[in-house]
Amino acid sequence: MKKKISFVLAGCLLLSLFPSFPLSIESVVSAEEALTANDELRQRWFNKLTGNDRYDPNDPDIAAYITDLTDRITNDEKTGRWDTMNKSADRTYLWDFLTSTTVSSEISWAYGILRDMALAYSIQGSELYQNEALKNDIIRALDWMYVNRYNENKNVYGNWWDWEIGTPQIANNIMVLMYDDLTSTQLNNYIKAIDRFVPDPTKRDSLNNDSFRETGANLLDKALVVTLRGVLGNNSAKVNQGRDSIGQEYVYVDHGDGVYRDGSLVQHFNIAYTGSYGSVWISRTADMLYLLKDSPWEVTDPNVNNVFDWVAKSFEPLIYKGAMMDMVRGRAISRQNSTDHTTGRSTILTLLRLAEGAPPEEALKIKRMIKQWIQTDTTFADYIKGLPLYEMNLVKSLMNNSEIGPQGELVKHQVFAGMDRVVHLRPGFGFGISMFSDRISAFEYGNGENIKGWYTGLGMTYLYNNDLIQFSNDFWPTVDSFRLPGTTTDGSGKGVTPRPWYSYPNTRTWVGGSSIDGLYGAAGIDFSLEKVTGSSLQGKKSWFMFDDEIVALGSGIKSAEGRQVETVVENRQLNDSGDNTFTVNGETKPAEPGWSESMDNVKWAYLEGNAANSDIGYYFPGSASVHGLREARTGSWNEINTGGPSDPITRSYLSVAFDHGANPANASYSYVLLPNKDAAATASYSENPDIEILSNSADVHAVRETTLGITAANFFQPGKADFITAHDAASVMVREADGKLTLAVSDPTQKQDSVTVELDKTGLTVANKDNTVEVLQTSPKVIVKINVAGSIGKTHDVMFKDIIGPTINNAVIRRGM
Repeated sequence: MKKKISFVLAGCLLLSLFPSFPLSIESVVSAEEALTANDELRQRWFNKLTGNDRYDPNDPDIAAYITDLTDRITNDEKTGRWDTMNKSADRTYLWDFLTSTTVSSEISWAYGILRDMALAYSIQGSELYQNEALKNDIIRALDWMYVNRYNENKNVYGNWWDWEIGTPQIANNIMVLMYDDLTSTQLNNYIKAIDRFVPDPTKRDSLNNDSFRETGANLLDKALVVTLRGVLGNNSAKVNQGRDSIGQEYVYVDHGDGVYRDGSLVQHFNIAYTGSYGSVWISRTADMLYLLKDSPWEVTDPNVNNVFDWVAKSFEPLIYKGAMMDMVRGRAISRQNSTDHTTGRSTILTLLRLAEGAPPEEALKIKRMIKQWIQTDTTFADYIKGLPLYEMNLVKSLMNNSEIGPQGELVKHQVFAGMDRVVHLRPGFGFGISMFSDRISAFEYGNGENIKGWYTGLGMTYLYNNDLIQFSNDFWPTVDSFRLPGTTTDGSGKGVTPRPWYSYPNTRTWVGGSSIDGLYGAAGIDFSLEKVTGSSLQGKKSWFMFDDEIVALGSGIKSAEGRQVETVVENRQLNDSGDNTFTVNGETKPAEPGWSESMDNVKWAYLEGNAANSDIGYYFPGSASVHGLREARTGSWNEINTGGPSDPITRSYLSVAFDHGANPANASYSYVLLPNKDAAATASYSENPDIEILSNSADVHAVRETTLGITAANFFQPGKADFITAHDAASVMVREADGKLTLAVSDPTQKQDSVTVELDKTGLTVANKDNTVEVLQTSPKVIVKINVAGSIGKTHDVMFKDIIGPTINNAVIRRGM
């Protein structure tokens, strides 16, 4: 009780000596209530860390976790962390691999080891539970770290993150675990160190710049640090400070860092980061809601409820069968131990924790999508192996609950205009496009990470299917980083180390797309590599996404440095033997590594997948000349991340590319991806395709999908495509079906005030429209003006009825065209 009594006495003394002392009414009047609440919150966090409140001695998964934990701490071979700890009285380090006084990560690393030791000491069922010798060594080590590594008199060296986020987060958790065994002096010492480096979660202490404000994941991380520090120190003002710092992070933004209404999540000012910082962001949100629930400091800011909308808008579309799409993971793709599936699992567990504090209806939605992801992610031999006990129990509880069924496969098209990403989801496959603009950088390099990221945002395409490990089987260190699928490339940037934390923008502004019915979409980019690799390479690229096909067009491709320019249709990782069947126009090509062939008059091609239902077909409208290459590639993680291992890794790839030659003046291309089609289906499609290319000029890309009745066009400049005329740059889609015509329009430049579109149609009546749409006339042609000012690339819709004419295959046959 000595810690509680000292707090109450201190509060009374302050009131008697300084009646005007600025304590909140809550802090003064309800001091005992605050003390009780802090004890409850600390115990709640203790249970989250240990899982003791749900401990089941008969659960083999729990037993396996505890055994693994204790073996890491001590074992018969004496290789555990406790075994190898330096326990001498005059020690100058705790472990012989953590001796530096200039490498900040070693501080976080040492505290991380002590946390694991504290867990082994605190978790019921552990052989080390309440072990007196272990307790004493932990506490002595904590005191040593305070005196020698992390205290209020230290100056920052190395990475600020270790001082202001990594170390204080872990130190807080250790204090929660060891609270009853620490003296008031020890707690106060450790807390003083945290207060020194995280005095205010909204500021970065190491910058000594009052104008700088933390945002997003970093702010949420630090808010949790300050909040939990307040709980540990029985300091209501600190709890309030942590809680009140986060509200603004849940307000939608229209530029820079934050979450956009279209679901985009940007961090570091111009990087698509849903799958990295975004995952941390929502994880800390779940932590804050969990920690403060039903307490005097419960999070009540109504903006925080937006986070439940983000689950569906920002996260759900980007997780495919448990994998977080790499196009929103930034430089994290270069980390060996951070794959799309491990990141996906981490995010899924966060969402499951979030569901625990969500309203019942939202909680059910989240749990259904989580059950779908877990059931379809077969990359883990045991999904819960190695999970902390709290998360392990949440997963087991959900998966054993027969009343909550899986959601089913998500079918959706979404344009993330705020971060230049597009996702297209269909039964059996998911497709992503990563682009860059004058708002979003092509990639991020920093901390020695993502050294070869140059082309990852230059129109790279990601095809996900039942080959669940395509991008996680050492893809990034072994793929040719300068020939990524979907990109038009000249190889510039090869051998050059990027500038740390530098922005690599597009000098062109037309980047984005439109969607119709939330199911189909058009996307495109007018690109220049001038400010990325310094190359003069430029051009226009489009993708039109329908039910079972994705049409890719390119035009205006030119450069002047004499480099070979190509557009990479595919660069797919093959099976372990590298002998996946590859067929062109019915002819099976050689399976040996090193096969290379320039092929003319190619009408269709087929690549055997690495798993059932993962084949890919390719259709080339009008036939094409393409180059095929089968190669075994060797690389290492160290080549893309200085912190990664240098061990050589070899993987096999097959690529298909259009060769535009050196110094192309006005090159173009067209192809159609046919996910999950086998050779016979691909050949059949090539004989009777569902698509027709209407325009592939330097100004307009346009396609018609006949079975759906959709005409889609990207107008890089004002122009005409079939019956559609755009008076301004725009992405336009029209669907004619069931006696209705739907028009969808966006401004990918995000700079115009209005866009005017004409349709050579007559006799139409407005059924419904967005309030941004003004129908100027419906006869003798339809003219529509759309207010796009400030809409950040959003698609605007208007639906007409009373279309005259017969329908075939649900599509209207236009007359007099």
